[in-house]
Amino acid sequence: MSNGASGASAVVFDFGGVMTTCATPVRVKEIADGAGLPWQAVLDGFARHRRAYDIGDITVSEFYARTWRDAGVEVDPATEAKIEEADSTSFLHPNVRTLDWMRSLKGRGFRLGILTNMPRELAPLFREHFADFIATADALVVSSEVHLVKPMPEIYALVERRLGVPPAEIAFVDDSPVNCGGAAACGWRPVLFKDNAQAESDLEGLLAKIARPAT
Repeated sequence: MSNGASGASAVVFDFGGVMTTCATPVRVKEIADGAGLPWQAVLDGFARHRRAYDIGDITVSEFYARTWRDAGVEVDPATEAKIEEADSTSFLHPNVRTLDWMRSLKGRGFRLGILTNMPRELAPLFREHFADFIATADALVVSSEVHLVKPMPEIYALVERRLGVPPAEIAFVDDSPVNCGGAAACGWRPVLFKDNAQAESDLEGLLAKIARPAT
């Protein structure tokens, strides 16, 4: 199933920070700052509880309850409701250049995948607002739906099975060094996304490096 022109037959994309214009719930910061809540508490909460959040073990309400409890902060219900809504809507801003990139790769014969760490409340919004991205994909894995998260080896293996492509033929675009490292450990070929121009260039360089004659 390999693409003879490149030696790779699939490219898998992350969601937040790659298919979107942001990688963190930036709208939450605006609300937290306005309410006098410490943003560092949210960052600490992600460090402690993000895995449980993304794997689907806790809800957004439970995530923020733990976050504020850890920080010894009390949040009124109205502000909490705004924060929870902002957490998801922060990610609903598509990176159109990435969509064009995915369509171009699809037109060149690559199989495409989407692999995202995503809490369960965001998943329906993702499917609604990013339908054009999803339409390009031959495989889609959402962490909270499969109860696995990057960089667990099992989640990369699941993508391989759904794509029907061996790991050495999969390029992976993600903005997280940890997730790229997990992919590399599974035999994938990662491209760390910093911006579109850089990632597109790095991917083409990778594909050229592993090129082999058509079979």
